[in-house]
Amino acid sequence: MQESKTYQLLSEKFTRQATIENILALLERQFAVDAVRALVPALQSITDLQKLKHLHLEAAEVQNIEAFAQMLNE
Repeated sequence: MQESKTYQLLSEKFTRQATIENILALLERQFAVDAVRALVPALQSITDLQKLKHLHLEAAEVQNIEAFAQMLNE
């Protein structure tokens, strides 16, 4: 069964938003909430789902919030 273009777009949007929320949840477990929330605009500006998935994996192991912020700019 072939999915409609609208369904594909909505699915991608949902997956992107869920990935961003998961990144934030991981970071908030390790770092100050205010520092993590400051990264929200940068995360939301990323449209590449593969990059977000990579950042999600990195968020689980990053040593400090500054290192993660630097990854956002790469």
